[in-house]
Amino acid sequence: MPFAALPLFVLVLAATPTDEAEGLAAEAVRMATARPQQALAQARKALALTAEFEPTAFVKAGRSPCRRPAPGCPGRRALCHQAFGEMLLQQGQAAAASRYLRRAVLLGPDLAPTLGLARALLAQGKGRAALDILERAYGTGSARPPDPPSAMGSELVALVGQAADAARLPSAQAEIDRARLGRLPSGAVPYRDGPLTLPAGVRLSTNPVFRLEDAPINLIYEAEVSCKSCSIDLEALKRDVPRNVRVIALPEAEDRDAALRQVLSLYRFEWPVLLGKGLPALLKLEPRSALIVARDGWAGAVLKAPFGASLAAALGVFAQNDIPETRPRAEWNRRPVERRPPTPPPALLPEGLAPGEEDPAPAEFTAAVEAFRRGRKAEALRLFEALEARSDGWLLPPEARLDRALCLAGLGRREEARRMLLRTGDSRFQDAVDRALEAVGTPVKR
Repeated sequence: MPFAALPLFVLVLAATPTDEAEGLAAEAVRMATARPQQALAQARKALALTAEFEPTAFVKAGRSPCRRPAPGCPGRRALCHQAFGEMLLQQGQAAAASRYLRRAVLLGPDLAPTLGLARALLAQGKGRAALDILERAYGTGSARPPDPPSAMGSELVALVGQAADAARLPSAQAEIDRARLGRLPSGAVPYRDGPLTLPAGVRLSTNPVFRLEDAPINLIYEAEVSCKSCSIDLEALKRDVPRNVRVIALPEAEDRDAALRQVLSLYRFEWPVLLGKGLPALLKLEPRSALIVARDGWAGAVLKAPFGASLAAALGVFAQNDIPETRPRAEWNRRPVERRPPTPPPALLPEGLAPGEEDPAPAEFTAAVEAFRRGRKAEALRLFEALEARSDGWLLPPEARLDRALCLAGLGRREEARRMLLRTGDSRFQDAVDRALEAVGTPVKR
């Protein structure tokens, strides 16, 4: 029987648009200094190539495809957003740059877009917002810390200092301490802002003068009047507090310290007693609680007994010195630090329309929403398309695609809307995209 050779088919896989986009983005970064205008054009082209989301193309090999930003599913589009944002920042367009870089931060865990976003915010004078973003880099945030993990990179250190000065804060290191205390594996430990100022006449039982700066870290333990639990708490402090931390005992009532002194003597705790009028009220402590005072009184933390693992963890935070500084910093505004939660981005509108990255909205968006609400879907569609084409990042492509799809559906072009929604990913409102896709329904049978 004659041998019949089977034809051999060689399958050559062409590079996907996503692969090309990543290459263009990387090339844009390389040429940024020598050819800035060409680099910006390259980065814009890279981002345009990723306008349509391909689930299997936007994830690295070995991961399941997904359409929404998540720590376990980093979008490959993050690099394109980062490159375009960096190029815009280099061109002096800080506001637009911050929007693209913020999306890159949302899409992936890398440190580089976090630092880029902080630079863009600082260029706009937004020091507090930059610090909020940089918190991602303090060890246990969603951004990977620099190597080695115990040390902060020089660029990160510089940016934290610049952000603290822009926000006119007394200490950059204290901001790092606060962020770390809030993310301890053993549980968040309440942070206390400084400065801690003690009244004249405060002294130690062993010394007529008390100065916070005489020790790098002070721990003030307030004992209850009866001191029933003093021995348990003090034994825990003796076991868990390093020798370079100065432990000081404070009676709940200044004229009723006999029980505390008796326990200290009986168990041979060689710790002084803090003496002065009204100290518990001034320090805002409760019985069986400990106040850690560090950074020369500019940072602190409060723990309640039983202290557990949180005590050693909190002391470990204050033992780190990432930023060399003189406190208070020269740019401090001489006012108490005011803490406000970060401003969240605008929420989804009742009609299901996606807003842009921050308030206030541009007039074009307001007009588009008004046209949509009044049933003028074609007009709204044109306005949303114009907003997306501006490339200033206020209405990023994923959100613009959702808005355009809703307009198309309202015009009866449901199949176009379905295809657009099916290839929309990485949105801040991905759940809304999925709901809209379900509402549009299945393809029209031909």
